[in-house]
Amino acid sequence: FESYIFLLAECHKVESFLGEGGFGFVTKCHNLVTDEMEAIKVNKNLPSVFHQARAEIAILKRLQCLDPDTSNIVKWNGYFFDRDHICLNFELLDQSLYSYMVGRDFRGLSMAELRPILFQLATTLSHLRSMDIVHADLKPDNVMIVDSKKQPLKVKLIDFGLARPVSAVEPGVCVQTTWYRAPEVMLHLPFDEAIDMWSLGLVAAELATGSPLYPGDTDYDVLRFILETQGQPADDTGVYANETRCQRLKSLDDLEHLMMDSDHQTEQRLLDSTVAQWLALLPHSKKVLSLSVRSLHVLPVYVWVSSGCSGFLPPS
Repeated sequence: FESYIFLLAECHKVESFLGEGGFGFVTKCHNLVTDEMEAIKVNKNLPSVFHQARAEIAILKRLQCLDPDTSNIVKWNGYFFDRDHICLNFELLDQSLYSYMVGRDFRGLSMAELRPILFQLATTLSHLRSMDIVHADLKPDNVMIVDSKKQPLKVKLIDFGLARPVSAVEPGVCVQTTWYRAPEVMLHLPFDEAIDMWSLGLVAAELATGSPLYPGDTDYDVLRFILETQGQPADDTGVYANETRCQRLKSLDDLEHLMMDSDHQTEQRLLDSTVAQWLALLPHSKKVLSLSVRSLHVLPVYVWVSSGCSGFLPPS
């Protein structure tokens, strides 16, 4: 990274490094032309990464018709090349939900904090559904807080590196981070945007309790945790999992007892019921899942997420 200490494309002065991954790294830059601070995603100069960056750009172009503030999606300012590296230019945001939880020692959020976050993310998924796009990597690391000093927290979804049009998804492709991966993805079955709803359910449970619901090291671990909580597999399957959970739930109803906010028990029961819907296992015909935001005391409107329930059929 040393070669990028000073400038990117002669006008983006690197101030600091924000993170790195298999794709490359993200820098905090000062745009010397606009005098604004930006987040620049610098992709590695590798054929596989180049192909993924082009796919991400295609998705970001499709999303430009949406208002980034009302859809709660990170604002993309285009891309440029620097020494054969594709660099994506985004608005600079504060910190991820994961970092925010680290800063509070993983104490579960109160209902007052949680309601607006879930409302915003449900709204985001509704917009993606309207565009027939699967994000395919919803997790606390990919939800950024705009300004952590302001309440209620304003959040935006980032990282569309795995996002695809619904028509382009193929069974068997590796999408989603293991802890937030839907069963149909793990079983290499056909999937659609409903897998994002599954991830949202897990994020909601994690933010409410302070610990991930299904933190397995492998797909087998996660499936075991899922079925232990939402339906136990037969003993003769021979499937065994390592125990890595902080909280061991026998039912999704147990979420209510793990929440810290005892002053909002009615709302906690509503959240518990909503998470259970988002994490529905049984296959259903597509249906509209409505999250009543009036019931959550956020706004007197309904968020319609037309992706239904994530579900799977056991392999025949």
